[in-house]
Amino acid sequence: MTNRAEKLFSFLDETLAYFSSKATGIDRERYFADRDIRSILDKTINDIILCIVDIAEEMLKSHKRAIPETYKDTILACYEFIGDTALKVAPLTKHRNETIHQYLKIK
Repeated sequence: MTNRAEKLFSFLDETLAYFSSKATGIDRERYFADRDIRSILDKTINDIILCIVDIAEEMLKSHKRAIPETYKDTILACYEFIGDTALKVAPLTKHRNETIHQYLKIK
């Protein structure tokens, strides 16, 4: 494993723990009512997704594979290495895209 991959996995572990601590006790009603909580959780989810995509890219590079153009395709391209996990993780990129587009609509 490369030094970059190790750093990415470390960041992912830390960020998942942080997300878990912030999401504890937050229900749908509070999420939508509390802008600060919503912002923290959305940003943290975005960080998690981007980190997973970076890990997938590192995996593809280490196997001398091309990097697809979309986040979803990047994760799906790792299917041969991580199996069904790729199918479970790839839809997370949709959340990121929805969050970003929602922000752009506001601007």
